[in-house]
Amino acid sequence: MKAFKIALMLTASLVLFFEILMISHSPVQAEEFDLEQMNLLNGDFEEVLQNNVIPGWDRVPVNPAAGTAVEIVEDPVFSGNHSLLIDDQSTSASIGLTSHYVTIEPGETYRMTSEVFVASKSVRGYIKFFDQNGREVGSATELANTEGQWRTLTIDGAAPETATRAKIWFYMGAGGTSKAYVDNVKLYKKIVQPVVPVTEKFEAPVDHGEAVQIPLSQGAAYGVNNGVNEQYIVVTGSPAVFYAVNAETGEHLFSQEMPGLDVAWTVEVASDGNVYFAGTTNGVVYRYLPAEKRIENLGVNPSDKFIWDLEPSSDGKIYGATYPNSKVFEYDIATGEYTDLGPMKEGQQYARGLGVSNQYVYTGIGTDAALIRYERKTGEKTELEIPVSGQKTTIGEIEVYSGKLFVHNGSKMYVMDEETGEHLKTIDFQTKMSPPSPYNPVLIYYKNGDELFTYNMAENTTAKVENIPPVPGDTSVKAHAWITLNEGENAGQTVLAGMAAFTDSFFYNPTNDWYELHFPEVEARGVAINALSAIDGKVYAGGYQRGVSVFDQKSKEYVYSNKAFHQSEGIHEYNGNIYFGTYPGAKMYRYDPNKPFDYQENGLGNPGLFLDIEDEQDRPFAMTTGDNQLFIGTIPGYGKLGGAITVVSEEENKKGEMVIESQTYRNIVKDQSIFGLAYKDGKLFGGTSITGGLGINPAADEAKMFVFDVETGQVIKEFTPEIPGYTNKMQMIGDLSFGPDGLLWGIIDGIIFAMDPETFEVVKSKIVYETAFNSSKFRPFYLQWGNDGLLYTTLNRKLTVVDPQTLNTQQLVDGTVNLMSLGTNGSIYYAMGSKLFELPIKQPDEIELYAPQKRAKVNEELSFYIKAKNRDELSIRLGNLPFENEYFSIVDFEQGLAKKSGRDIVVQLPESEEKIKIIGSSKGNDWTEETVYKVNIKAKRHIPATRVVLEKYLELDKEKFSLHYYQH
Repeated sequence: MKAFKIALMLTASLVLFFEILMISHSPVQAEEFDLEQMNLLNGDFEEVLQNNVIPGWDRVPVNPAAGTAVEIVEDPVFSGNHSLLIDDQSTSASIGLTSHYVTIEPGETYRMTSEVFVASKSVRGYIKFFDQNGREVGSATELANTEGQWRTLTIDGAAPETATRAKIWFYMGAGGTSKAYVDNVKLYKKIVQPVVPVTEKFEAPVDHGEAVQIPLSQGAAYGVNNGVNEQYIVVTGSPAVFYAVNAETGEHLFSQEMPGLDVAWTVEVASDGNVYFAGTTNGVVYRYLPAEKRIENLGVNPSDKFIWDLEPSSDGKIYGATYPNSKVFEYDIATGEYTDLGPMKEGQQYARGLGVSNQYVYTGIGTDAALIRYERKTGEKTELEIPVSGQKTTIGEIEVYSGKLFVHNGSKMYVMDEETGEHLKTIDFQTKMSPPSPYNPVLIYYKNGDELFTYNMAENTTAKVENIPPVPGDTSVKAHAWITLNEGENAGQTVLAGMAAFTDSFFYNPTNDWYELHFPEVEARGVAINALSAIDGKVYAGGYQRGVSVFDQKSKEYVYSNKAFHQSEGIHEYNGNIYFGTYPGAKMYRYDPNKPFDYQENGLGNPGLFLDIEDEQDRPFAMTTGDNQLFIGTIPGYGKLGGAITVVSEEENKKGEMVIESQTYRNIVKDQSIFGLAYKDGKLFGGTSITGGLGINPAADEAKMFVFDVETGQVIKEFTPEIPGYTNKMQMIGDLSFGPDGLLWGIIDGIIFAMDPETFEVVKSKIVYETAFNSSKFRPFYLQWGNDGLLYTTLNRKLTVVDPQTLNTQQLVDGTVNLMSLGTNGSIYYAMGSKLFELPIKQPDEIELYAPQKRAKVNEELSFYIKAKNRDELSIRLGNLPFENEYFSIVDFEQGLAKKSGRDIVVQLPESEEKIKIIGSSKGNDWTEETVYKVNIKAKRHIPATRVVLEKYLELDKEKFSLHYYQH
């Protein structure tokens, strides 16, 4: 018999899966056990058939029905030369295979493992328990239904008290068809071993609120409701909020949180005067009725759940563009019915933007750029040639005005002749075009930077609008409209209205160059935290899409917030500065914490831009340092494969200027992105992800590790780590970190492993959670070493601590945790949605007592001092200290607040009561890290006052205090 040690986790409802562990989402402790292999005959199906009988196994039924079969085959096999085929092509008969009896012990727990390749549908496995008379008295079962690959099926079952024997059974039921292969069937007895808890060193989690709050909107529209100009805005957040405000005054008219939505890229006013909007998660189209001030749920569209754009027609239809199958749908306002129009271009993912005329629906396509014209009556699709056709980019919205198509492609707009398809002009712009001017219908307006421009459709020319202040310059315009004002100096005049991404809104009157900037009454919303790093007493949090905040670990306050800062993907310290890797474009910003904040889009800011990585890179998640260099690992942009490593060095020249040198190495591992980095002795160790940018499928089927020689710029080793017990393809490997033991530690989804960096051999590993790679394919998992020698991680997107000696683990909080970082004192900061949480480390339960060195005489007055490091507990005990006892009476009591030195005490005297009144609260802002209590007493007899108080009245643990004497 063979035995080896693995791990089990207990949960309220046992969830079984093929890997080594069962998990709970509660903070539970892993439990170690041994597996003792049982004698199961011919579990590898390598023994030769005897008269068509499979040694050690029986077919059920013995003579399979037509269309069913149980056979030994040579392909496919998991190992060896043979496997078992179970084939059920009958819709009325069942088929199965059962092992011969195996003797077992009642009350014990048993585990069956087998390798299963499901060709179609599923196969069910069982451990069946029988008594001495052959009657079935219990069973445990699991279904294998992952098609197209070998997966380990694991079944755990406890033998009833009457059980003496067991069988393994594989079964396909009547009523359907299935086909599967089975190999390497094994049965084990589990012998549970006691285990020591990993840690109980943290207090309850503390909610520090929403870290990054910004009124960011990706979609807005203007409309008129009963003569009032209204502005409709969806503010990004968790959840997003829909607003209706007075477009002229900004006054709040209506708002509603939208659970299930975090962002809406499209808000449109349709021909019925109502407002339609949609998000990117649930596929639902919503309708706001301005006259009734309420929102309707119009149900899930039949195309896809990620809705990029909505576009109304003049005849009562709404068209929607979706991802990831380039599908477009139609919604009929009159009937309330949806129609799926299907993919606009087969094989493409993005239907990113729409334009609608009476005859056509125009769709912007990505990842291979295309413009598709869809005939609304016939459904005929035609691809129109544009300057970037076939390139790895995405076409956005399309406007149709006066026989021209205005095709959006990032910061470019292509003007096309609608009838001939001729490309007339390329214009630099930002996101939105206005409808034609009511004053001159050949003019349309658009923004570029902080300037307003016009395009003359008759002359095919552009011109800058002069004599107006800068328009909002740092973000794109999200809505344009012409509205006739009801109030103010321009009442009765029709003006151009626009709103930028931070809801800053403006009016412009072309007749007199009047310009006004105003802000609607919408609340800033907490956006999901996208990057998190605790560095030198601060916690830096970057927001999804925009924004950054800085939290002070000591004061527990946010000390800085900037709503305009780009989306951070990674944050790292290098040479005392903080480096933000931002999306899009893999731009790196540097912040000097010794200087005031002054964010600028150049190298002069703090933070300011210091490096643009380029080379088609987009997302700088992975960063590490070593030998005075910063190493950055990136994921490429839309439609691209092949990440990169960028090596950065910087030094100050004689003029005090920072000189930066960088070198980018693309495709370190061909067609794979960089997911984790760790540096040691001139070598950069990396892990990859098979995923590239959005909009493209992976080319590789398995992630790799690599070793990069920094001096030569060459990869000297590329390999896939071998994890015992794990047989599937790895999709991502990272983060990585060298431990105090000199080993290279890493994460593969739910697997923790440690590797010898010289031999590349995995010397320790544990499958802690199911490793199915079903979470984000872009964000690495994180690990960080604590001062206590433990390893803190986001294994499988769960906040998990690992003991590197035993590989015991503990999940510290419930729920999904993508981001974590260790604070200065060992507390853990982590993100859940938009909120920053802290798992505070317990303060040492230590007390320092300063007492007079001599004994007290009768009626002598003297004082002793208590300095507490655990304020809460000591406050309770002092609060119960009586004024009178057999040894002394308390003259008075003083509570002071002390600095770490114990000096500069500010004394607060209590009121006279029967018990000492503890003034203040340990959670108040006026308390510092240490509290000093001064107790003035009058002795009733000769006493060693310190000991008496300590042992009899404070009832303190003698091992948790230190005694100091002073001269009285």
